[in-house]
Parts: sequence; structure tokens; C-alpha cells
Amino acid sequence: MEPRYVDDCLVLDEDVMAVEVPASWGAEVSHQLRSTGPLGPILAIPGPRLRWLFLAQPDAEPEPRYVLPPDARYWRGPRRVPARASRWVVPPAGALPPVGAVRCAIRTVRRFP
Repeated sequence: MEPRYVDDCLVLDEDVMAVEVPASWGAEVSHQLRSTGPLGPILAIPGPRLRWLFLAQPDAEPEPRYVLPPDARYWRGPRRVPARASRWVVPPAGALPPVGAVRCAIRTVRRFP
């Protein structure tokens, strides 16, 4: 999957998801994710609060009942994600991690503040 931009938006294809978190969590989430497997692309999106967007592949099974913390959100493809003036923290290369691995990394980071 090679991400593409249209009109200052990142375009997510049907088989791609993204999980957005505050940048203050980003390094810890990426560290946790890297320890469990592949680290996929991460996009930093400026705004009133800097946000990190972790690209991932959807789970094959129905989504579990895990609810993201209030400051995080899912973006499911196909969709456009506003990403004006963004930059790659980790550039796209290779396979995407499963979204379940991203959720697990967030859960670990938020459990141990």
C-alpha cells in the first residue's frame, strides 16, 4: 500500500485503517508496536494539537469491543483523512501491522502512564 494525497488529505483505501493518537503518546506507542512486530507508516499531523496517525490493516475477524481512549480515534477506509502540512515520522515501506497490534500498543501505553 502506497499512501496517496488528494487536496491536503491522506486517502485511505478500503483495506487500510488508521489510528490517530496525541503526539505525546506517539513515541511510546511506536516503541510498543515495534517490540511486537512490524512498525507501519506513521504520519504526524499538525494542528491545535500535534497528532500521530498509525496506518494499519483491518483485522480479519470482527472488531473486538475494545474502545479507544477518549483522545484517540479510528479512521476506516475508504476515506480521506485531513492531513495538511503533515510529515512522515515513519515513511511507508513494506506491510502494515494489524490494527489489533496498534490497539494493544495503545492499551499498554495508556495503562502505565
